[in-house]
Amino acid sequence: MDEAEAAREVARLYPAVYRRFKASKRPIAAGLTARMHAVLGHLMDAGPLTLGELTEHLQLSKAATTELVDRVEERGLVARIRDERDRRRVFVWVTDEGRAAAATASPRVLADDLLARAVRDMTPEEREGLITGLRALLGEERT
Repeated sequence: MDEAEAAREVARLYPAVYRRFKASKRPIAAGLTARMHAVLGHLMDAGPLTLGELTEHLQLSKAATTELVDRVEERGLVARIRDERDRRRVFVWVTDEGRAAAATASPRVLADDLLARAVRDMTPEEREGLITGLRALLGEERT
């Protein structure tokens, strides 16, 4: 298989691997999904944002961002705060409970349990080849 074929095969396989093992909709801690954790982390890094600004930052639709903020707000992890200078503007900000929840969560892109089961079914040679190949793809040093 030449380089171009290998690149096409990686591009073809990656979405299926991601869909099979993604953890974004699964709780990571305290009932938070990885996406909820990402909202908290982003707000803590960027400061209070309007829903529109958060939509742009997260690169989600306004509907998806609104639903996500609603779910996090229901848990008391963020609050909507009116702008004192312009009452039409509403900011989303992380509460103390949200900061505590974000600190205890360990966000994962891949679901550890699903991945562990799949890796367990591989031969030692396949596992080593997978790790070696991923390291090479990322340009990491071989160990």
